[in-house]
Amino acid sequence: MEDAKVLILGIGGLGARVAGCIAGQGIAGIACAAVDTDKSEMEKLPAGVEKILAGTDRSWKNGFGCGGNVLRGEQAVAPERQKIAALAENRSLVVVTAGLGGGTATGGIRTIASVLRTKGVPAVFMLTTPFSFESFTRRKAAEGCIDELLPVTDVLIRMPGDLLFSVLSADTPAEDAYSLSCAELARSVLGICGVLNSAHNVNADFAGFMELLRNKKCTCSFGVGSSNSKISLDSCGSAMKQMLESPFLGGTDRITGADALIISICGGPSLLYADVKRVLENLSSMAPEVHQILSGFSIAPYMGNTVQVTMIPVKYDEIAAAEEEVQKTPDPSVLTLGVTEEAATPVRKRKKRGNKGADSSGFEQGLLPLQNFAKGFFAGCEPSLWNGEDLDIPTYQRRNILIAKGGSSK
Repeated sequence: MEDAKVLILGIGGLGARVAGCIAGQGIAGIACAAVDTDKSEMEKLPAGVEKILAGTDRSWKNGFGCGGNVLRGEQAVAPERQKIAALAENRSLVVVTAGLGGGTATGGIRTIASVLRTKGVPAVFMLTTPFSFESFTRRKAAEGCIDELLPVTDVLIRMPGDLLFSVLSADTPAEDAYSLSCAELARSVLGICGVLNSAHNVNADFAGFMELLRNKKCTCSFGVGSSNSKISLDSCGSAMKQMLESPFLGGTDRITGADALIISICGGPSLLYADVKRVLENLSSMAPEVHQILSGFSIAPYMGNTVQVTMIPVKYDEIAAAEEEVQKTPDPSVLTLGVTEEAATPVRKRKKRGNKGADSSGFEQGLLPLQNFAKGFFAGCEPSLWNGEDLDIPTYQRRNILIAKGGSSK
């Protein structure tokens, strides 16, 4: 547990089950932990999972969970900050997984995000949102949680639970659908680990993920496929086919309609460049109009003869995409000779004249065009260290600094 550099941290009922599913596979280098308020569910987890039973000091607790109450979930998990921080110590990557909408995960995941941000540990949050047939209260709570997590997380992948319906028949029992959701989420979590926790030959690293996903509200689907060369003559092709049939991918329409694509192939030392090139070209050709494609392949000795193909189609929310386009345009608030103040101020930023307390200038400070940079082919080179900091990485990126543009709250 202490030697593992990757931590899978599940929170709430679904997250704990996913952590248990992965721990049962006994993968080297990966540790699993769970935070929950339901004692009976925690007792079902295998011995390989580090368990944090939260909320034991609450009068309402008694090991029966939060009953879907978000406030109780927050009150239960908040006192466990030190235990969570100890779990994250000396990790190179933490993957947090949960199903939003209930009490423990929706209320407590903000505490986990805060702890990981304070520790400076790279973290990916893989979260599912409720099925469309679930209550409006659960769906609203999940969306509210997403909105609050975006500013304080590095990478947040939101996957709608309804994607499972793309491959399930109408007569599938609800319990089977839930079990499949756990299994597929576990596969997706391991897919992320394969992308980010190996020696990259062509870079598709954490900085690239941050550039596409950080502070951007979006919906992601997730396809993972794997195949063994001892079973299939074309293991890369078989893995690609299995990936395209993944329940959380939601069909090929998710690929063609994406705003961005993340594609990765991970294999053992015997992985051939020709096979990698063929698969990457085939997948990229399925979405010729997608302008942002982050692709790469990596070698991990523990993969042996197995090849894993992972794809994450990203669809940005329309409002967020529109805001991004506005930020890319030159800031008209910088006045030049012969341009009036009224003409230089965009309509969407103008203050209503005569409003008491409004800023009479009508201007708003723009965002600095800071980007996260990846080392690419130089990722394996010896870094330029000074006082334990890598000087090859921009200061704002290596210290995880957020640039606030100011402005009054609404």
